[in-house]
Amino acid sequence: MKKTLVIIGIIVVLLLASLAAIPLFFKQTLLEKTKAVINRNVNAEVEFADFKLSLFRSFPKMTIELTDVLVTGKGEFQADTLFSVSSLRSTTALSRLFSKKSIAIEEIILDAPRMNMVVGQSGNVNWDLAVESNEGPQEELPEEGDGLEFQLEKIKLTDAGFIYDDKAANMLLRFENIDVDISGEMYGTAAQLLAEGKLERFSLDYGGVNYVSNIALEMRTLLDVDYDKMDIEIKENELLINRLPLEVSGLIQMPGDSIFLDLNLKTKESGFDNFLALVPPGYEEYLEDFQTSGTASVAGTVKGFYFGESYPAINMELKVADGNLRYADLPEEIKNVSADISIIKPQGMLDLTEINIKKAHAEVKNSPVDLTLVLRNLVSDPYFDGAFVGNVNFNELKEALPLDSVNVSGNIDANLFVKGNYSAIENEQYDKIQSDGIVLLTNFTYESPDLTQKVAVSEGKLDFTPRAVNLSGLNVVIGQSDFRLSGKVTNYLNYILKDGTLAGNMSLNSSQVNLNELLRLQVQKDTVPEKSAGEPRGASADQGTEKEVLVFNIPENIDFTFQSNIRRVIFERMPVTDVNGLITARNGKLVLDGLNMRMLDGELKLTGSYENTPDNKPLFDLGFDIVKVDIPEAFQTLTSVQRMMPIARQSQGKFSSSLKVNGQFSPQFKLLASTVDGSGLFSTENLQIVDSPLFGQLKGLLKSEKLKNVKVDDFRAYVEIDKGSIWLKPFNTKIAGQETTIAGNLNTENLIDMRMDFMVQRDAFGNDIQNILNVLPGEERIQLIPASVVLKGPVGKPDVKVDLEEARKQIAEEVRKSAKQDLQKSLNKVGEGLKKLFK
Repeated sequence: MKKTLVIIGIIVVLLLASLAAIPLFFKQTLLEKTKAVINRNVNAEVEFADFKLSLFRSFPKMTIELTDVLVTGKGEFQADTLFSVSSLRSTTALSRLFSKKSIAIEEIILDAPRMNMVVGQSGNVNWDLAVESNEGPQEELPEEGDGLEFQLEKIKLTDAGFIYDDKAANMLLRFENIDVDISGEMYGTAAQLLAEGKLERFSLDYGGVNYVSNIALEMRTLLDVDYDKMDIEIKENELLINRLPLEVSGLIQMPGDSIFLDLNLKTKESGFDNFLALVPPGYEEYLEDFQTSGTASVAGTVKGFYFGESYPAINMELKVADGNLRYADLPEEIKNVSADISIIKPQGMLDLTEINIKKAHAEVKNSPVDLTLVLRNLVSDPYFDGAFVGNVNFNELKEALPLDSVNVSGNIDANLFVKGNYSAIENEQYDKIQSDGIVLLTNFTYESPDLTQKVAVSEGKLDFTPRAVNLSGLNVVIGQSDFRLSGKVTNYLNYILKDGTLAGNMSLNSSQVNLNELLRLQVQKDTVPEKSAGEPRGASADQGTEKEVLVFNIPENIDFTFQSNIRRVIFERMPVTDVNGLITARNGKLVLDGLNMRMLDGELKLTGSYENTPDNKPLFDLGFDIVKVDIPEAFQTLTSVQRMMPIARQSQGKFSSSLKVNGQFSPQFKLLASTVDGSGLFSTENLQIVDSPLFGQLKGLLKSEKLKNVKVDDFRAYVEIDKGSIWLKPFNTKIAGQETTIAGNLNTENLIDMRMDFMVQRDAFGNDIQNILNVLPGEERIQLIPASVVLKGPVGKPDVKVDLEEARKQIAEEVRKSAKQDLQKSLNKVGEGLKKLFK
């Protein structure tokens, strides 16, 4: 008995080993057959990571699997992926491996397939994979030839995606997260197929406009298929568009190159709540607590041929009547909701489609809204004829609709209509557009957790014409800032319908603009960035939280000019008044043209530009003309003056400057010193430095009374800025009445290296130097001596050294001359005495 069990065990092991070995023996054969078929029939680059065979997964059938399959185009589509799939698995009978004819595929399972069909600008398509042949017509392949034969009974797709991108027509169709399971005999003469599946997201963009977004589909369909006639009859069908249940019945025929459709669609239920199911799934949460009443229906037909550019006739109607919506916790309801919408197209081109919103109406208390719209020629030259009439009282509306944490109040009264062809907008032929209307705003306010300040519009009027929107009396208050806007906005139709550039010429008046508030209008969300490997543990709180981003973007598609007149501006601690000039926002850049203002008891004229970057480090190129700014006020107000010129704390007088600089700001609107380049000059007027510790260190050089209140004569100095370092070119002035030449630099680390070369008058020297001079021979001739002061180190507390090397040389020379002259005089006297003696 034991021997028998051992023998059976050996047989089982050998059998399992054989089953495991068979794929190894036949893998190369199947791989060669697969590649041969692909390469013979496809004009594309086909790659896959691995080719696997298994007899265990679906024994007694064999499983064939390709992994990481990638199909890319050639020529103009060589950069486009036509098809990719993570895993493509099929099964075939083991007996067919030994067939001299072909391998039969019975089941196909695709995991995460992606199909990307592209129509290029040239009109060529990336799915034209047929291999061109220079030979004559090819004979049909004989039955006995290497290849693949399909005897499918199951097709399954999991997490599939499909994109149709027609660049020539500017149309993008996208299907995402598709799961499909088709079972039944997909060969022979006739069969019944069961198709089940779902689609999580369906979207359609056409002409730059999003027509369909985030629509979900789900279906279960039983089909009768006649393979000889290629007729498909829909026997049983359950179709959910989002959650709207539809019945679809009819016939699909494919007699040749054309497709004939005869389909009927209708809603299985006619409640208004079913119609609301068309709301995309992402917004369903807003409808969870709604109570609805009323009726709604969708019905229509699709009948005709699809061949080339000719599409079947469509006749669809959507109707809503006596609709009411009430949110569970709110006192008011949206009532008398009605709609009558039709989509009609005869057999032929898609351009024949007409969409007609005959009426759409809703009310909240005493606030009715009505809309009508007709669209034709959607492909060639869209024609539109629409009207919107409504009086929306937000105080009443928020009693019927939950606005979450947003608080809106006030009233908007609108009466608008427009009629014409889109080509007239493209060609700016506004005389061919019929358009008129007025929008009035009264006591409108908007508050949101995303904003730090409330936005209030006390009144405003927008008058619409085809060419422009005229603004008059638009009064806006944001926090402590007020704006009175008037002017004209043009190209608004092109901006709305075609993503064109919105242009405007506005007058902006304000009594006060608080930039400290406006730059922080958007609430910053604190985030904790990941620490780098080299960051020390226990870092400070400043390192743990991202700093607020104050810089802002200028939209690329606006072209606005503001003639500004602002009485007062608050920025940091700096008071600015009487701001006048031209501000232009164009192509993502803010341009200042002759912006004049008063600040720090002086004047500032500003020109230049500002443009943000993707990393929120804006570029600037500015010209400053500063006229007679008060130095003490500048020191008290500007941190940059405190940091770079601490001596200004003890200074009196005024300074002026004409400077051109370019560089970058940080996201917090701080100057990135190492990026700054520029040049210019500055000058002073009535500059005095009182009780400065810096000059106090020169008491050994100059008399103390001259260092207590140091007067600096008016001067002009030229500066160069190179990567943030400021280079002061040599200039001459008088300090404490002494001729002085000054030069030096201040680097990005706020380290100063400056030299002041004095020519000191004899009576200005301190007592120590006077005592030394008094004992020198010829000291009466030493009336002007050079002396230098060198400042090096941190600008707030530099090392101060007095350099008297030139003075030593000059004094030594004067003493030598004096001694020589005294000796000559003595010799002369001796000579004279000798002459007299000999006489």
